[in-house]
Amino acid sequence: MTNNKTILSLFLLAASASGQPGLLGSVGTTSRDGWKFSVSYVAKPPLLPGQHSSVQGNTDVIHTDTSVGGPVIFHRFLTDPASQTYFGYDVVVEPVNLGRPDGNGISTARWKFQPFSLRADQLIKKYHAAEFRPLPAPQLPSETFQSGQTIAIDLLANPATGQRVVDYIQVSYEPTGWVPGNAPPRDFRVSDVLLHLVAPELRLNDSTVTPAIMPAQVIRRKLVWVSIPGHGRFLFSLAPVSDPRNYPFLKAGVVNGMKISFVWNGDRFELTSREPITESSGAWNLYVLAAPAPASPSGFSFGAVDSVEQFLSQAQ
Repeated sequence: MTNNKTILSLFLLAASASGQPGLLGSVGTTSRDGWKFSVSYVAKPPLLPGQHSSVQGNTDVIHTDTSVGGPVIFHRFLTDPASQTYFGYDVVVEPVNLGRPDGNGISTARWKFQPFSLRADQLIKKYHAAEFRPLPAPQLPSETFQSGQTIAIDLLANPATGQRVVDYIQVSYEPTGWVPGNAPPRDFRVSDVLLHLVAPELRLNDSTVTPAIMPAQVIRRKLVWVSIPGHGRFLFSLAPVSDPRNYPFLKAGVVNGMKISFVWNGDRFELTSREPITESSGAWNLYVLAAPAPASPSGFSFGAVDSVEQFLSQAQ
């Protein structure tokens, strides 16, 4: 009888992708309301050099939208063409507070796991899974979580070898911008520019810093941050902040092409994205706000927030 343990032995045959130890890949999707589900799947312990995993290319995420402002259901699944089976889980996202479509205002949601609810013939056609058989879902937490949290679950496990595939999951709000605004027209401001980070690499004083396992590899927001163990968390903005007494941003760096460069406490940081960080060419001043970083030996991480207040509250 085929089970998830058998699928694990089939999956763990291909090479680990990217420079993140054990990272096999990342998938995600965004609802029409702007709720984004991101997941990175990781082999633990990391695969040895030359090993690879056929989980790559056989896994995906789709979503079911309800009414605007209502719950969104994300469907995370894996398929195995060799045994013609599939399995997965659902994540139900219920918005609690929805910011404005222009990206201003804090947006929060609570979310929880549920058993996978799609039939084989409802999966994406490119997987040719209409006749596949379902397998039992992985063991799922019963708790309710908040947007912005990163939650890890064992997706696959082989008790005989100790090998696991772990999903790192995050739900965040990233407005798509297609929703028309109700505010009256105004002039465009530099604070309206989005910063783009795509699987960035970090160098500290010309030395490479290992990245942490991140559910979301792509960020497009007005306020983005990077957390560097031993140095702090840094919030970036292209616009001068109107309240320097409460929010002491410093003009400490430059955004140019695919690179963010800044200096803090004598250390030089260079964050390089795989795509241009802004949609306009040129070099732009970078304003930086620092906060303590949580203890983390796993490497640097990055993300986005809706407001300076949200960034500072996460540091407490």
